[in-house]
Amino acid sequence: MKNDNYIIAIIGKTSSGKDTAAKYLKEKYGLEIVVSHTTRPMRTYETNGKEHWFDTKSEFDAFLKNNKVIAYTKNDMTGIEYAAVLSKEELSKNMVYLINPDGINWMRKNAPDINILSIYIDLNEEEIINRGIKRGDNIEVLKERLASERDEFNHFRDDIGADGWFNYNFLIYNDTLDNLYKGLDNIADIYDFKPINNEKKLNDVEEDIELC
Repeated sequence: MKNDNYIIAIIGKTSSGKDTAAKYLKEKYGLEIVVSHTTRPMRTYETNGKEHWFDTKSEFDAFLKNNKVIAYTKNDMTGIEYAAVLSKEELSKNMVYLINPDGINWMRKNAPDINILSIYIDLNEEEIINRGIKRGDNIEVLKERLASERDEFNHFRDDIGADGWFNYNFLIYNDTLDNLYKGLDNIADIYDFKPINNEKKLNDVEEDIELC
């Protein structure tokens, strides 16, 4: 039996604005973010246990063996794996989860009791690279990540399933923070997510351009 809460699954290419969207939903609406486990290396601006738990391969395998995961994915080109679990307490409320197409498809198949609200954050690759330059990212590494995931994300974004629907519930084009936030606010209004009063934290979100 499905519960009455949602996993708000945020999907999008590398540096498309997923982190910014998740942080906005957390600070404005009090929606907690699922912290998944991964075997990928931690990036310079990340903190272990905040964006992800960064595991060695042996740690990750032990995590899979000892827990009932609600989402799992592996990049066939890089071998990098992601997985997440939710406690009973976390399942009793709405949660935000950053996920890729393979992961959300796995969750739909293997965790049918979970209500999934899927939001695709779209941004063209030229703008992703321009933002990466402004942040001081390693552009060659960024281009490699975009190339490795391009087909997967473009197919997920553009394909229509046998039921005549897209693979996601909503798409937001993140050309500006204002459009991103308006799109998220519209979705929150539809699903009756109530804002919390925290103007200071919202200002912090707007200033945090590193995650855009």
